[in-house]
Amino acid sequence: MFIPLVDSLRCPRPHAETWLVASIDRAEDRDIVEGVLGCPSCLAEYSIRDGVVYFNAEAARSPFLEPDEMEATRLAAALELIEGRMTAVLHGDWGAHAQLVRSMSPAQLILVNPPDGVVSGDGISIVISDTAPLAQSSADGVAVDTTASEAMIASLDAALARGRHMLAPVAVPLPPNYVEIARDDDLWVARLDSKVTVSAPVMPTRRKT
Repeated sequence: MFIPLVDSLRCPRPHAETWLVASIDRAEDRDIVEGVLGCPSCLAEYSIRDGVVYFNAEAARSPFLEPDEMEATRLAAALELIEGRMTAVLHGDWGAHAQLVRSMSPAQLILVNPPDGVVSGDGISIVISDTAPLAQSSADGVAVDTTASEAMIASLDAALARGRHMLAPVAVPLPPNYVEIARDDDLWVARLDSKVTVSAPVMPTRRKT
């Protein structure tokens, strides 16, 4: 898990959004390899093993999927991943193409439940969870897999910043407040046109790690 991205993670339990506090046992460069993320609100702890954050270790993942350069190109183009300061969230099987996307784009990638065999590091961070454990409007692009539950889609929608793009299979209904940009037989791309403003909860003081 890329250390600066810890600020974008949130506890998925049902309470006000709160920062997660990192306890680092081992790090390489700017990635946490082993450690724990703790929630100061509900005191839940989420382990980091081999660079992967486990919010729910039982969350479903696909078997290994061969990376595809064409799919990676579609991803990078559809989500307009052109800047290093950008962060994109790839759900499910889209994560199989993360390394190829990184070869085309400097954006940081957060993979939610990627297929087996995908590893973290070099701009790729992995979380295993029933929903996307991310702060509101923290993502510059989102790709949704066909396996996404309603709760997962809702959490990915909440994480996307206004004016940014979502990519999804045609089987996934277009969420409210999105403007469709393109569609083919397999996928659609849409821009989040508006978002309901939610008053930000008061964040607790962060402890230094």
